[in-house]
Amino acid sequence: MKKTKGKIEWIRVSAVVHATEDREKVGEAIATVFPFEFEIAVSKATGHYGNPIEYLEVELKSKREIEQFWKNLMDLLSDQRDLLLSSLEDRVDAENTLHIRIDKQKAYLGDVVLVEGGDAIVIKVKAVTYPARREKVLEFFRDIIGRCSTS
Repeated sequence: MKKTKGKIEWIRVSAVVHATEDREKVGEAIATVFPFEFEIAVSKATGHYGNPIEYLEVELKSKREIEQFWKNLMDLLSDQRDLLLSSLEDRVDAENTLHIRIDKQKAYLGDVVLVEGGDAIVIKVKAVTYPARREKVLEFFRDIIGRCSTS
């Protein structure tokens, strides 16, 4: 099978810090999926019921960081990659972004576990393929999830 032409343009990793949570601990949970030092952007918001929340986000744009992050994430998800592949069509949106959710509580304890909803660390992976059709994007993601490369 020939390699699908494409690349990962950016990766964003984010999590919400609820009023009852410690920002440092949520930052440590996020750190579980990173193989290198990173900087977290923090923004404040108000929750649905008027409660204060913080939004933590890390954005990766450099090819080197994207490659290192992706390889590490696929290693961490090694036993769950089949689940990722089987649910790929539901995880890729109309903007060609793959959505991966990791259990925030388990990540704090050092385990990287896929979840469908709830309080999670959200990893968004933006793909660019040539041509930019959905079938090509899905093929690209199948390829890089299967072989662990970003370009």
